[in-house]
Amino acid sequence: MVWAVYATHNGSEKGSMWWLVGCYCVVTVGELFLSPMALSLVSKLSPQRLTALMMGGWFLSTSLGSKLSGVLASLWDGYEDKAVFFWVNFGLLMATVVVILMMIKWLNSIVKEHGA
Repeated sequence: MVWAVYATHNGSEKGSMWWLVGCYCVVTVGELFLSPMALSLVSKLSPQRLTALMMGGWFLSTSLGSKLSGVLASLWDGYEDKAVFFWVNFGLLMATVVVILMMIKWLNSIVKEHGA
């Protein structure tokens, strides 16, 4: 979307709807790839009596992410240069990636322990 901001000269010109269509397609395909794998992993690694609760926890984390996305979107008007808004989104994404990569060794040990 940073390129869409640059293409529309920071919103001074109308942009093509294809910027949004493309963005939503990427997000939707990403979610369609992630959600089944995550639910499968949750069901394999959680204790038998807590499986439904853990799957609910996955959906709760997804809903909290959506809520935080809405909170971030409410800050849109505060950015003079709209590209910075998307760079902030990118920075938050990269911070999340770093946290997940730091957890990968721990997660791998859990997966091996449960033979999943």
